[in-house]
Amino acid sequence: MKIKLFIIAALILTGFGSCKKYLDATPIKGKVVPKTLADFEEFLNDIILSQSGYIYPEFMTDDVLIGSVTTPTSGRQPRAYTWQKDLLLATEDDSEWNTPYNYIYICNLVLDNLQTATEGTDQTRNRLRGEALTQRAYYLFTLANLYGKDYVAATAATDLSVPIMLKADLEAVAKRATVQEVYDQVINDLQTAISIADFPEVGKNYIHPGKLASMALLARVYLFKGDYVNAQKYANDVLAKKSTLFDWNSMSFSNPEKPTAATITNIPLPQNNIENIYCKTASNPSLLVRFMASTDLLSVLDTKDLRYVFNFTRLTSTGAPSPSVNPDFLGVTPNFSIGVPEMMLIKAECLARAGEKDAAVTILNALRVKRFKTADYTDLTASSADDALSKVLAERRRELLFRGVRWFELKRLNRDDRFKKTLSRVVSGQTYTLEPNSDRYMLQIAPKIISINPLIIQNPR
Repeated sequence: MKIKLFIIAALILTGFGSCKKYLDATPIKGKVVPKTLADFEEFLNDIILSQSGYIYPEFMTDDVLIGSVTTPTSGRQPRAYTWQKDLLLATEDDSEWNTPYNYIYICNLVLDNLQTATEGTDQTRNRLRGEALTQRAYYLFTLANLYGKDYVAATAATDLSVPIMLKADLEAVAKRATVQEVYDQVINDLQTAISIADFPEVGKNYIHPGKLASMALLARVYLFKGDYVNAQKYANDVLAKKSTLFDWNSMSFSNPEKPTAATITNIPLPQNNIENIYCKTASNPSLLVRFMASTDLLSVLDTKDLRYVFNFTRLTSTGAPSPSVNPDFLGVTPNFSIGVPEMMLIKAECLARAGEKDAAVTILNALRVKRFKTADYTDLTASSADDALSKVLAERRRELLFRGVRWFELKRLNRDDRFKKTLSRVVSGQTYTLEPNSDRYMLQIAPKIISINPLIIQNPR
């Protein structure tokens, strides 16, 4: 697409305050400069904006066991898996940082030029504004969860998060904003998008978010902020408009004796799942294929649960018993979308925290009945609000498995003595441990970025 050639020079933002070298390296001479609303819509049509922008945190959670890691510092994945102090070498780029900021640049480029863009209607102009604000909020919130501290009201005004980029300006000198500033910006972008009358409830396809996507993301943001009243409000608002669940009973293996991801029938593609509200596919999903379920995960995931059946196996693709110590991941393409189940679980968590145990468990059962064969299903009950909350959090872990949120979830639950946990791995006879609230829950910022822009303060590790 010829329009996209214009932004090749802008797609590397790691330097922020020292970007001239990138402009020199990729001049825009001869490229088509966008002028019309249709031109700017082409930026938002790019399939890359349906991607999450990150994948490596999946290797850092308590859900995975990777037997192939024998040298903890031999690459990005082993370093992530063992929570190394130095995740990146001095010469290495960081896709987890670069990619979301690249996408934020695209959003800003559109937002900066919508008012002066020629041709088209105000309705189109407003729709594009809603999309760009929603996408920018998603990627900024992602970055905040990867590199910033968790939201704690008492310290959010001083805790460091990530730079907030609101203009498509390659010469801008960026410094890290506070957690409070980032949350305020994300919430403001989403509330503004929701308020736009011409922003439709549902986008025209999976690349384009609609108003329901903005609301669903806002429910997630408020949950992670600990604002359970607003989290429940927006989850309710979304569920009032969309509550469709996919029944896992409709899936099966074409050859149960030789199970693989490719032999699962009726499995929806991530971008086509009927539960999706805000579609996001995992970046670099091919990295997330060769590992086992952790023993910790297996303690909460019943083998009769269809989320176990269609994610893990004790057999190889030839039908022979697997030599792995734990069940192997089948290699199903991960879906990082925000969907109906997450909205149900947000609502259930908020109800449990408000003391409404029966209402919370009722929501869990409405979800779980679609995740078990009829003969294997039994309703959950809760003896108290605390018990209901524990059951909700366990259900979140099962339902949102490999959906890009478990690392963030561990981080937020570390606030609560009831749910914080110490993670550990044994690699080549050595035990690696990650304590609750460890600084290593904040990813290392690439030394390459800091060498270009010293205003970016490194995370303590």
